[in-house]
Parts: sequence; structure tokens; C-alpha cells
Amino acid sequence: MITFKSRNRVFLLLYSLESIEFAKTEYSSSLSINNHRCNHRKDCRSLNYYCEIIEIQTKEEGDYTIISHSTKDLIGYIHEKNFTLFDLNINKIQSADNGHYNYQFKINLYRPANTSFILVVTTTQELEQGDFSITVQGPSIVSIRHQSKFSFCFKSFFENLSLRI
Repeated sequence: MITFKSRNRVFLLLYSLESIEFAKTEYSSSLSINNHRCNHRKDCRSLNYYCEIIEIQTKEEGDYTIISHSTKDLIGYIHEKNFTLFDLNINKIQSADNGHYNYQFKINLYRPANTSFILVVTTTQELEQGDFSITVQGPSIVSIRHQSKFSFCFKSFFENLSLRI
């Protein structure tokens, strides 16, 4: 509380400083020939990009920010469950490219407690390899796990394909 006086008046200023702390979780990996191959261009169905599939699980409800760090120009795609490596834009919840400094992505999203989602990290250049890291900030730490099995990934593509026939 701050009070100050002026001619014939007394002012009372009430204020509150609320400190909000964010938990930070780090993940590091690299894109290489050992990764999955995917496509993010709408005009092509070839798998000309290396990508990493990452499962992120929240512990608490709240707003989360995901930021990439690399010397490569990265793109991030958020999916609930179903997606296809043939077109990462299908069923995406959100994607980001160059939303942060140095051609990195920054994704802000609200998540309920105890839920998981998929982050797919890839580059803007075909078959580009290199190291990257991801920082997730939010109300609590998250669980981050490399997803090597992707049998669920193709379901969406084949459902879409059958709708077009």
C-alpha cells in the first residue's frame, strides 16, 4: 500500500505483486537419416524431410510455451493423436515457423491436466540434418518422450484417402 498527499487530498494506492513462476523442461535431439521422414508441403506427397515425433504429457492445467533452439530453420506441428507423415498439416492443432528469433518456432497453447499431445519437429529444407533442442515452459514440468512407434500416424491419411475415392 502506498499513500501520498497533494493539496487537500490524500491518495491511497493499493497494489499486489504476484509472482508467477514457470517450470521449464528441456529436450535435446538431432534430425538425421535415423529419423522418420515426412512431408509438410501441401503440393507434394514425397517424404523429403527428416522429422522427430515427440510425445509431451502435461501434469497441470495451464498455458504452455514450446520454443525450439537450433542452427537450422525448424517448424513445429502439434497434433492430438492422429496425423500422417505424408502431410503434417492434416489434423494439426497448431503449427509454427519463424515465430521466435533466428528462424525458430514458438508455440503457445492451453492444455488440460494429465493429457498428452504430439509435437513433430522438422526443417524447412529437404533432408536437412542437425541438432536441436526444445524448451517447454508452463505451470509444471512436463514429460517429454521420443516416439519411435507411429502406427497411429497413418490412420488419418488413409481415412482421408478413402474419403476422396
